[in-house]
Amino acid sequence: MTFSLDLTKPLSRVGFLVNLVFLSVVFSGLSWLSFGYMTHTLPQGAIQAEERAIAQKAQDQAFTKAKSAAKGKAFDEKSALAEAKQAGLAAAAKEHDKTKHHAEALWAPFAIFLLIISAIFFAGFLSIALQRRANEAAKNGLLVFIAHLGAWALATFIAFEPFLSHHGLTKAWSVVGFAGLVLMLPIATWVEDYADDHGH
Repeated sequence: MTFSLDLTKPLSRVGFLVNLVFLSVVFSGLSWLSFGYMTHTLPQGAIQAEERAIAQKAQDQAFTKAKSAAKGKAFDEKSALAEAKQAGLAAAAKEHDKTKHHAEALWAPFAIFLLIISAIFFAGFLSIALQRRANEAAKNGLLVFIAHLGAWALATFIAFEPFLSHHGLTKAWSVVGFAGLVLMLPIATWVEDYADDHGH
């Protein structure tokens, strides 16, 4: 069976490649979805709610002021309300950048937390597959330890790629993912000592 959490089950080169591709797709997707939700969907809802509150407050103040100024005179409530609404929208637009920054800062730690969780689970599953591959290749010791470091480096890079892309840092940090892949290669591509390389 290709996908298993049983460390004692060996894994062929093809099986490991299938595990690597599958885990990369799944956890990359999870990272992108969670990051997008935490940096766009939730903050956008908070921004809209706060801007509505700002606009309503400014509108009420403007309307009350206009009504007070019209004492003893004919008061055009409809016109005053329209002007008050415009004042409210202007107040909300003026505070947009501040509101946006506040909402994004509020949810940013949760976005990073979810990426960390994604990286940990991705690296854990990938390490299991790598260990099964090492068992199949009958390898242990320093080479396997280095390969596991590579698995964690690659998994961390892929999981954090949404964050890196958001800040324009993907190219700068791509060396981490590439290095992780290189460190895994000796174990991932090791040719077994026997000719019958059966895929488990």
